[in-house]
Amino acid sequence: MNRHNILVAATAMAIGFVAAMPATAQTTETTETTVTVKKGHHHYVYYGDHDIYFAPETKIYYWQQDGAWRSGEELPTASRGYVTSGGMKIDLDTEHPYERREQVIEQYKHGHDRDSGDDRDHNH
Repeated sequence: MNRHNILVAATAMAIGFVAAMPATAQTTETTETTVTVKKGHHHYVYYGDHDIYFAPETKIYYWQQDGAWRSGEELPTASRGYVTSGGMKIDLDTEHPYERREQVIEQYKHGHDRDSGDDRDHNH
């Protein structure tokens, strides 16, 4: 009987050991994802008199309306006359030019005002 108990105990231990093996043999695999944000030059035409931007590559306008920035393939009817001439070509490092509005105003608006004044003088 003693051998029988030893054999049962050994079998039970072997079964327990085999059942525990997959849990201890299991490996955890970690996948790491890297997101790259491309910062490059985006070209715009800036109409400083009315704070309108146009992206020639995508043919998208950006403008303010009711205190919020809007974008689209067409400007509101009332704003379309402002973009027929007098725009200044600028390059920014963002897909949304209004994110650099302060920088644009500081660097370009005064030059745009001078250019616009010159254009008006030549037209009269």
